[in-house]
Amino acid sequence: MAIDHIDENKIDRNELAHEDSTSHNESNERISHSLTFRAMILFQVLAYGSYSILVHLCEHDGHIMFSSATMNLVLELVKLIFSLIALLCTSKQSSSILFAKGSFVQHSLPYAVPGLLYFINNNLAVHMQLQMDPASYQILSNFKIATTAILYRIIIKHKLSQQQWFAVALLFSGGLFYSLGNVTNSAVLSTDNTTKMFIRPLGLPMILLYCTLSGLAGVYNEWILKKYYTQSLHLQNIYLYTYGSLLNLVPAVGIPLLVSGSFHQLNPFEGFSIYTWLVIVTQALNGLFMAKSVMEKRDATHDHP
Repeated sequence: MAIDHIDENKIDRNELAHEDSTSHNESNERISHSLTFRAMILFQVLAYGSYSILVHLCEHDGHIMFSSATMNLVLELVKLIFSLIALLCTSKQSSSILFAKGSFVQHSLPYAVPGLLYFINNNLAVHMQLQMDPASYQILSNFKIATTAILYRIIIKHKLSQQQWFAVALLFSGGLFYSLGNVTNSAVLSTDNTTKMFIRPLGLPMILLYCTLSGLAGVYNEWILKKYYTQSLHLQNIYLYTYGSLLNLVPAVGIPLLVSGSFHQLNPFEGFSIYTWLVIVTQALNGLFMAKSVMEKRDATHDHP
């Protein structure tokens, strides 16, 4: 009896030690995940905030020195490669769908719409930098929060509270009054004056178009995620980045070819600088981190409906 009692005590102690070890490991995992998530958010903020500055550093005599289509082509290809590797490493079933004969076009067609919208927007974002300073771009690009909210309500029928509509109205009106004041004061701003906050007249319709397309693409992507929930997010990204790559490939090669008139003199990377490559690296990582965040959110929603 005494031996049995001792054995039971040993078992209890072992179970407690195992539970403590499991709890400790789970706690470490939560801390690690929290730190990783915060680091990702911090990087995304820095990448988003530095975009306009880096593009302006590529500017010379009022012109963007590199091809926006080539930059976005490289950017889309980088994200496509990473998504393809992630898919092959995580999901054999989705990989078989990707490489099935005739399957790619059939399953990828819904992603042609956001691919086209992002193609227009990403190139517009580059050339729009000539029409305003980085600070004005950061302020006015927040218009896409308002356009996304409105389109989300119209398309997905998601209701916003009165407080949310009030916040959207404040955001829109604040940005509008700011932009109108700066357009009035900067209509004749010289191209050499880069020390002032300014918006040239063409900048306002460009930013409105940019924010509208951004909101539409975001809402459409949300609709796709909900409709094709069973698909791997990596597979969905591959579809999206493939269309982005193909659409950017045409002007990236076609425009330099028309300018040079010969394949021998073709140089799509003309005008690229260290700042251009920094844009590519930061925006590629930003897109991949965003995809990871969406994946975790979707998994959490599925686990806790």
